[in-house]
Amino acid sequence: MKITQKYIEDMILEIAGEEALSIYKTLKDKKNVNEFDISKKTNLSIQQIRNIMYKFDYYNLVSSNRKKDRKKGWYIYFYTINPKQTEDTVSLLKKRKIEQLKKQLDRESNHEFYSCPNKCIRVTIENAMEHNFMCSECNSLLEPEDKEKNITKITKQLKDIEHKLKT
Repeated sequence: MKITQKYIEDMILEIAGEEALSIYKTLKDKKNVNEFDISKKTNLSIQQIRNIMYKFDYYNLVSSNRKKDRKKGWYIYFYTINPKQTEDTVSLLKKRKIEQLKKQLDRESNHEFYSCPNKCIRVTIENAMEHNFMCSECNSLLEPEDKEKNITKITKQLKDIEHKLKT
């Protein structure tokens, strides 16, 4: 799989959100950037940066060093993006998404679903029968869902991701 910058940015958004993307762009192709420089460039607090870095660290996307500020006695962190791990994480998350979609496809194929017209709930036919085909939230009549439409949608998502993994 050829990992493009778009895939990496999508993965960063999925892991930690919009603010994390600005941090990633600040760190990209740089080494040992201190958290105060990141804060200035992204307009995020040190606490916000550290929270996002915990998320990055969970996937081993960053390496960090810390040094003690002699005047204040606080630690200052310096961060570097791990480019190889970034690519591996993109592949890992795509594979997880494929597994999730396959489970969802299996569930959609093997069950009949009913949903509220007000989008309150979505239940299997068994649960719908237990509630006399009435929404437990708003008391509207539950409507059967188009099974084939849902299966087609999931299958398309699955093929798209599998195609991206192969290229």
